[in-house]
Amino acid sequence: MSINYFSKTVALTTFLLFIGLSSSAQIYSEQTLPGSSGGQNTIVVKSVDIDNDGDQDLILGNEFQQNSVAFNLGNGDFVTGNNGFTTVLNDTEDIGLGDFDGDGDIDIIFINQGGFGHEYYENDGNGNFSVAGFLPATNGGAIAVGDVNNDGFLDVIIGNLNQVNFCMINNGDGSFTNETTARLPGTIKSTDYALLEDIDGDGDLDLFFANRDGNEILINNGTGVFEDQSAQRLPQGVNMDTRKACFGDVNNDGKPDLFLANVQFNSNEDPQNRLYINESNGFFTDLTASLLPQMLNQTTNAAFHDIDEDGSLDLFITNVLENPLQAFLNDGTGKFTLRTDDIISPPIMTGEAWGLAIADFNNDDFSDIYVASRTGFDAFLPGDPEGMVAVSTQNLLLSGDYLVFPNPVIDEVFLEHPTEFEITEVQIYTLAGQVAATPKVELIGAETSQLILENNLSTGLYLMQVKSRDGILVLKLKVD
Repeated sequence: MSINYFSKTVALTTFLLFIGLSSSAQIYSEQTLPGSSGGQNTIVVKSVDIDNDGDQDLILGNEFQQNSVAFNLGNGDFVTGNNGFTTVLNDTEDIGLGDFDGDGDIDIIFINQGGFGHEYYENDGNGNFSVAGFLPATNGGAIAVGDVNNDGFLDVIIGNLNQVNFCMINNGDGSFTNETTARLPGTIKSTDYALLEDIDGDGDLDLFFANRDGNEILINNGTGVFEDQSAQRLPQGVNMDTRKACFGDVNNDGKPDLFLANVQFNSNEDPQNRLYINESNGFFTDLTASLLPQMLNQTTNAAFHDIDEDGSLDLFITNVLENPLQAFLNDGTGKFTLRTDDIISPPIMTGEAWGLAIADFNNDDFSDIYVASRTGFDAFLPGDPEGMVAVSTQNLLLSGDYLVFPNPVIDEVFLEHPTEFEITEVQIYTLAGQVAATPKVELIGAETSQLILENNLSTGLYLMQVKSRDGILVLKLKVD
């Protein structure tokens, strides 16, 4: 058995403090995560169990940097990798997830801007990827995944900038046929987000396109052919640049309502976010003035989530000017009140916030938040179920300050570290997040610790998590 050190730090700064909340809402405090050093320009993040180990991983789509997966170790600690993704530095704008080939695991499509081609990867079931096929090269901005023609297979809608959007029909084996001309109206707009939702309540998936130049609703006739009914169903008269949208029943009447996340990157656009209420069978009324406070911070993403567990959908939004993450509580009728200071403490430390994912990442049955930043650090906010967060600080540990030797080794690992570095626990994990070994630790010099393995490790890749009083260090180990 030989073990070679070849990777980097993944666990980083935590800022937590005591704070109470009078309501039953969770409190969220920031903990930055691997790959968030400021060099990674993340535009979109999605959460899914990509390696079939029972926890939620993160898929990161980056701007002119290699896309990556943050594999969850099962407790909300992550390690990043690409595991088969191209090294071409594309401008990724959106991510599509689904079992496209029907083999029981989640495959990935990265939608790229610029017309140089999208990335479509097949998952081997363990989070390793190979090219699954090719999609038409478009100036992409968005993707929506769903069975649009009710044949039991996941189809793909590709939203594009300054060209028609595409409808790709799954042939049943994960390959796609371009049926755009037969299924979509062919309008040319700039689409930044696409959603498949049963808007009119008839049992099939309709389409919503969030556009920079006028949003669209397309109604499905039941066979996957879509008709543009935007003029009849959407409120008109406001010039908007909508970058994201989300559906949710905010007034508990059983119909999906619509939130629009808007920006003002050109002077003639209204930056106010908007809330459209579904009055009947997918016909919407703009009730922004009565239901939303003023929102002018250039909103790039949004997600409905019941923060205070009162049975009504609350709201998180991300912004790029200031207030990167904001929280709004719903009074149960669809009226939202800004409560960021009560829900998120302290304010998160990140740059332009673009991506947003909400899931139970640390398996404590409470929701956590990941905010992806185009500049600066990504942010991880574990939710606290008691409305209080304990005092703790963990400093950033840089892998350049540590060395594993010798290379190779048989039964022992030696870690060279700064003076007075005190190890409290070491665990070696498989990439699936299972504990493979818990080495004993003996300090044999001021800057050297010996990690004694009690059992041999099989050939493959492992993660060694070293906890200390100063923070957490995660190193990859290769066993030949």
